[in-house]
Formats: sequence, C-alpha cells, structure tokens
Amino acid sequence: MSDELVYIGSIPDAVSVTDIGLQFNHDIEYDQWLRLMATLQQLTTAFQFAIGDALNYGQKRYGEKYAQAMDVTGCAYQSLANWSWVSSNVPIDNRVAGLSWTHHRLVANMGTEQQKQILESAKARGVSVTEFERELKGDKEEEKKPIKAIEIPSDTFREQLPMAAEMLSDKKVSFL
Repeated sequence: MSDELVYIGSIPDAVSVTDIGLQFNHDIEYDQWLRLMATLQQLTTAFQFAIGDALNYGQKRYGEKYAQAMDVTGCAYQSLANWSWVSSNVPIDNRVAGLSWTHHRLVANMGTEQQKQILESAKARGVSVTEFERELKGDKEEEKKPIKAIEIPSDTFREQLPMAAEMLSDKKVSFL
C-alpha cells in the first residue's frame, strides 16, 4: 500500500462521480488531472477492499450492513459478503499493492502473521492467481510428458485394406 493518502474528493467541485462516469464541472490543472488519473487507477484494484472496508465500518459504527448496502450499491448480497469477509480477514497492513483482490482472498483464511510474507513473495515472483492458488493448495504443476511417437510403417494399411474389403464384401459395403 502507498503511504500517500489519496482523497477521492481532492478536487472539490471540479469533478463529480456519476453512475456512468466522471462529470467535469470546470477545468482542472494538469497536476490535478494526474492525481485524478492515479486515484482512478488505484480504485480499479481497491474497489472490492474499499466496499468491504466500508461495510465493516458501517457494521461497527451503525449496525448496518448488507440490506442498506445492497440498496445503495446495487451489488448482490454474496459479493458484498465476500468483500466484507476478505477485508475483515486481511488487515490493511497485510495487503500488498500490485496484487489482485483474489490473491488476497486466497490468503484470507490464514493467520494474519503469514499473509503479508506470502503475498509479498507472490508479488516478487509475479505469480498469477491460478499459480498462486495451485501453490497454496500444494498442487504441483502437472508434468507434461512428451507423447512418445510410434512409427507405423507406411505399407501397413495397404496390406490390410484388401483383407478388410474382402471381409466386408459379403455385407454389401462399398468404398468411395
């Protein structure tokens, strides 16, 4: 995670988030535009965690959780429950930027003391979600054994074809 705090509303009144995109209410400076772009990129990877963290906060602070969140977000119960569960089981200090939410989901049932080390190792090695899941399950990558080539002499079928034709001749079978 970056040490720099990014506020979604850091460009007051200039940019509004709508259901279908961004609305620019007035011009912004180039450095503001760059910060906006960086914030949006962070949101692509932080989305599930952000909703999960917000759900968990709402539960602690207001006792509200899924019904209200489903109404406001339009998200399905199971999605919200998954995001909440992962967010509550992978503390923000254990989350590793540059890995997907799914990488984090795969370690959510482990002790928190192991999570960060395992996630950082996966990031350093550039492990995909599929490879990471396989590693965590202890599955070894299937060995792909080369197929042994069997040489069939070219005259084998020519010798057997007349015999097969003779056997089938009384069955009224014709070959085209």
